[in-house]
Amino acid sequence: MAGNANQYIIMSNKLTNNIAELNDSVKQYVQVKFDLFKLLLLKKTSNFVGYLLGYLVIILFSVIIITFLGAAFAIWYGQKFNNYFEGVLISTGFLFFLAVLFILFRKRIFTNALLSNFSEVLFEDDEPEK
Repeated sequence: MAGNANQYIIMSNKLTNNIAELNDSVKQYVQVKFDLFKLLLLKKTSNFVGYLLGYLVIILFSVIIITFLGAAFAIWYGQKFNNYFEGVLISTGFLFFLAVLFILFRKRIFTNALLSNFSEVLFEDDEPEK
């Protein structure tokens, strides 16, 4: 009988040790998966911010270029026809026309482009194939 009790205690200790090891392994696995998730989130966030800043820089430079082109046209027109006021009015009218076009087509221009680029960044497959 004592032999059976010893075997039972030994088997119970082995089972307890195996369960403890399994518990540690599961904790490590969950921690590694959580760390992987944090790294993927960081990567996606940095890509998203990079795209966003890139778009903002492009928009900023486009506005500056259009503004300077309008001013250059107003100056050229004023020198050519000796009427700066008309040059400024024509330039302002053209900028107003561009603004109206932008307002009318802003969703088609920006929303579709931004959504397609940002969805690529956010939903790209980061998991290695098994």
